[in-house]
Amino acid sequence: MKKIIISMVAMLAPLAAAFAQDVVGKWKLDDGSAIVEVYKQGDAFNGKIVWLQDPTEPDGSPAVDTNNPDAKLRSRKLIGLNMLSGLKKSGAEYTGGSIYDPGNGKTYNCSMKVEGDVLKVRGSLDKKGLLGRTMDWYRVKE
Repeated sequence: MKKIIISMVAMLAPLAAAFAQDVVGKWKLDDGSAIVEVYKQGDAFNGKIVWLQDPTEPDGSPAVDTNNPDAKLRSRKLIGLNMLSGLKKSGAEYTGGSIYDPGNGKTYNCSMKVEGDVLKVRGSLDKKGLLGRTMDWYRVKE
């Protein structure tokens, strides 16, 4: 009986850990301005904006990427915009990707780590993450 219990615990423990630390899902930004849905595509993790606190421009039209340095992209809608791209799982972290900030039109190096229901998202100027800042995003429970 003891062997059966140990076997069951051994089989279920990785599933519980994987579920608790899964980056896939919806995350609300620390300032509450947006919700980003993180999804897996191939072996990379990406994230797109699925909700905005202010989804429209002053004229009532959908909010667009007005701060993009590429004039051709300034008319693309923010809802549905991929702002996280190319992150790869590396142990307990997701690294090697980029994050686009539509607020200033800049793209940064990005890494992430799940800590319970908090996603620690680090945007940085350098690939090692030394020159940057970390934001806490909170899991959206549906």
